[in-house]
Amino acid sequence: MIKKLAENQNWAKAAPVLGIVATILLIVFTNPSQPIFWALVNIPLYFFHQTEEHLWPGGFKRYVNTVVNKLPDGEEKLTDIKVFWINILSVWIAFFIFGALSFWNIGFGLLLIIFSAINCLTHIGMALIKKEWNPGLVMSSLQMLLSIYGAYFLTVHGGIQNVALWWVLTIAFSVASHVAVFRLGMTT
Repeated sequence: MIKKLAENQNWAKAAPVLGIVATILLIVFTNPSQPIFWALVNIPLYFFHQTEEHLWPGGFKRYVNTVVNKLPDGEEKLTDIKVFWINILSVWIAFFIFGALSFWNIGFGLLLIIFSAINCLTHIGMALIKKEWNPGLVMSSLQMLLSIYGAYFLTVHGGIQNVALWWVLTIAFSVASHVAVFRLGMTT
């Protein structure tokens, strides 16, 4: 089953549906004047980001293999299975866990925001370096703007205890997570 879901990023077909459901739930149960809204806003945004990366227009795996890794067509360091596990474990499962923990401590919402912002920076940075679009760039640009505001809102209005420590920890966690993901995606 995992092989079938991973093949051609079939799992990504659920991303726009989950994005719509997450958006509806966010709008129904929160509003932009509440810190929890900004803590959770990246969940639906990330589903739409994954839609752009892997479904429509898609091509993220191919882009990483041919443009970033400079491999000829047909050779892969980033495989369908790796893409599946990276996105299901580091995004869907982690975002569910940290989203749920945000109701207990809003600092976990800051983690969602910073993790998303770091990911956005990778797409924006790659676009600036390569001077071209990459799969995920459009949503990354929108998500980055909302993440900046969300981080500001939680910092000022979220009531996060030890906010400076949360910033340090969330940045460290987010950078370490992305380094691990990049190593996984760049090795055979």
